[in-house]
Amino acid sequence: MRLGGFDFTPGLWPTLATIVLVPILASLGVWQLERAAWKQALVDEHAEHIRQSPLALADWLTSGDRPQYRRVTARGRYDLDHQLLLDNSIHQGRAGYHVLTPLVLADPAETVLVNRGWVPVGPSRVQLPALPGPEEVVNVRALVTYPPGKRLRLDSVEEPHTGWPRVVQLIEPGVLEQQLGYELLPVVLLLEADAAHGFAREWRPVYGTTPDKHRAYAMQWFTLAAVLALIYIGVNTRRVSNEHE
Repeated sequence: MRLGGFDFTPGLWPTLATIVLVPILASLGVWQLERAAWKQALVDEHAEHIRQSPLALADWLTSGDRPQYRRVTARGRYDLDHQLLLDNSIHQGRAGYHVLTPLVLADPAETVLVNRGWVPVGPSRVQLPALPGPEEVVNVRALVTYPPGKRLRLDSVEEPHTGWPRVVQLIEPGVLEQQLGYELLPVVLLLEADAAHGFAREWRPVYGTTPDKHRAYAMQWFTLAAVLALIYIGVNTRRVSNEHE
């Protein structure tokens, strides 16, 4: 194919490879942009709810939309005799547990799990960390969330304790209600970072890959697609000589 002073003569296999790979690389870039947009929406929603004044948990439960990460308040007494340790929880690169303490509400007479934060594993999995807390009625400030729908379960891990506190790998309301002996509200409260009676807390709407990283990955995929296309064109293009033999 003659293009001005250049002759473009691509081979069959390089052409087929480029036709297949360039759209794949570009589609991966688009997918990363979509992931970035979805996570950015979560970040923006979280920031908006953080700016709002706290709402009573009872009012949130009766509201129409029930948004996640809404700041709420609740009053009740911690059931310190039946605490849960959510396993496989990482904080600043260290392994540990998230402490889930049931809060028996004063009004209405219901119970909700409060995530009081992260604690490191003990010297061994047999020796569980101490989980102190107040005996008296407390006013709790927290972010309301729904239990995660999916979480990695390590079926090969056998829990060394059958008493309390109890190590769990999933927040399964039905199973936990059987273990606790009472019903739970279908939400989890994340104790605010500056609230009393908690452990290490760094609540974020997005964990793992951030929106900025997704956008950076998208740029890498688009760059690879462009480089591959330029290499294909450059390798298969030759300047036509004006000299006559």
